[in-house]
Amino acid sequence: MRETKTWGKRRRMEGGSSFLCSLLMAATLVLIAAGARGAQLTYKGAIEGHVIGPQGQLAGIRVQLIAPGERPEGEVYTDSNGGFFFGNLLYGRYWIVIQTQEYRPVRLSVLIERHVLQPQVEVALERAVKRSKPTAIRGSPGSYKLDARNPTPPFDSKVLHEFEKGRKLQLEGNLPKATVHYQRALQLSPDFYPALNNLGTIYLRQNDHVRAKAAFLRSLELNPDEGEPYINLGRILYEEGQYRQALERLDAGLKRSPQSAIGHYFLGSTYLKLGELEKAEPALKLAYSLDPPRMAFVRLQLANLYLQRHDMQAAGVELEGYLQANPSDPQAPAIRKTLARIRER
Repeated sequence: MRETKTWGKRRRMEGGSSFLCSLLMAATLVLIAAGARGAQLTYKGAIEGHVIGPQGQLAGIRVQLIAPGERPEGEVYTDSNGGFFFGNLLYGRYWIVIQTQEYRPVRLSVLIERHVLQPQVEVALERAVKRSKPTAIRGSPGSYKLDARNPTPPFDSKVLHEFEKGRKLQLEGNLPKATVHYQRALQLSPDFYPALNNLGTIYLRQNDHVRAKAAFLRSLELNPDEGEPYINLGRILYEEGQYRQALERLDAGLKRSPQSAIGHYFLGSTYLKLGELEKAEPALKLAYSLDPPRMAFVRLQLANLYLQRHDMQAAGVELEGYLQANPSDPQAPAIRKTLARIRER
């Protein structure tokens, strides 16, 4: 008989949902030209990038895009993998702007043209010397006065303080207290969409899909360029068995946050549920490659895929790799039994 054991997602996988990190950072940026994607009749391009700190990828960094004439084109907060994305842009020069009160401001010129339709920006975070007053960003002919031109000014320090408290408590697993601080942040600033997204992830962990959906949808109303609420909505639809609808949300989220490991995981898992194994496999492999230490459970889903293909050797490789990384997992005894059967055959 062939082995048909299906491995469930580990409980700790829920931690893969987006948790925004510290908002109080600044950065220096290095522009890396992407390969040409071919000219488009609509003359549209995109800017993709990610933020990296001394200890890895950083989330929650406010990134603004400024068009010629000092016109705000959009703003996003980096996702849980430090990624950000601005799409549907015309050819021309833009400026990536990051400014905080405590760290060095940054203004970087980025050019979208026929041969570089999607330039990629790498953000290397570094602390600056503390100053008594914020430093103005010096750019092209004059200073760029961020608050004077920005229709959505930086959030109040009290809002950020409440958010940071909630984030730390959420990472520690204290969801009730984290909820209180997120709600306080929203009372101070109802448009503070990072708190809405994180609050939604708490409701999702509590299996309260109604409130989770409401939080994510409201977050998208405030900032439709943010990728993580789309991904979180896709996860809800996946868990509810609405797989085609889940694909739409996940695709939209990954266009905006292409480095989201958890997004690719649910995309691959959704394709697996639909029986589209040829699409599921690359998505799951990409999810694992983006964050191997925290995405080890992806190997169990890959084992499920290979068992459906009756490829016992490939399934065994994934299960062995998972056991090596997680020898004390509660499922380890059952996994070892399955590996023994595979080896016997």
